[in-house]
Amino acid sequence: MRLHALWLGGALIVGAAAAPALAENAIERPVDLALVLLTDVSRSMDDREYDMVKEGYKAAFSDPEVIQALLANSRGVAVTYVEFSGKDEFIIVKGWDVLTDAASAHAFGEAVAATPRTSSGGTALAPSLRKAADMLKSTDLGNARRVIDLASDHPHDGGRSTSVRDAAVAAGITINALPIVDGRPIVAYDGHLTYATQQWGFEDTVAFYRKHVIGGPGSFLVEARTYAAFGEALKRKLLRELISSPDSGPASGTFALAD
Repeated sequence: MRLHALWLGGALIVGAAAAPALAENAIERPVDLALVLLTDVSRSMDDREYDMVKEGYKAAFSDPEVIQALLANSRGVAVTYVEFSGKDEFIIVKGWDVLTDAASAHAFGEAVAATPRTSSGGTALAPSLRKAADMLKSTDLGNARRVIDLASDHPHDGGRSTSVRDAAVAAGITINALPIVDGRPIVAYDGHLTYATQQWGFEDTVAFYRKHVIGGPGSFLVEARTYAAFGEALKRKLLRELISSPDSGPASGTFALAD
């Protein structure tokens, strides 16, 4: 697949030539929160599961509780939806959109759900986290909270995300996670067939995200134990992110949702 790279607002965005329209150059008005919805669409996710994820975004951004939490942000919330898989497959699908009311939230969720899958390569978790952080560092956000909301079924990356997480936190960015702990067989790092709950000597998936991925004020994770539970997990995650304050304390726990 032919690749191209564009500089948008100082951030390097790399994606497929046939990708949807990319994000606006910058967030052009003050907001309370700038939120990057960073979603893993690597080949471990089949098309049916991808559809569940997209429907989860649509449902979450039309949910009355989410909209009520959104409205509590008087200056609005800037949000962008990004898909990633391999190291050169990081694609801004929608955003930056400033959500201020039910209509703008509905429109964002509908637009995300309507877009086609952008890639299905490997899982470049650490490089994609770095690019998401660059998006938040490359535009003037004033005193807005800056959050990366990572959704992924990748069980472990050998700790490569740790230094990326630490650099993002040092720059004032919070990373939250929605690990999808699915029981389907996958190919492990050593080529053996394994399962998301069997890590060939690694810590379990949720422990990996807690130790190596999330960080920053108020950081937390919500675990979805099946793809069918993704939408409800996303809703609960968004509710916490939308109502958090810059002075929130450290991560306060892990929440698990099963279908």
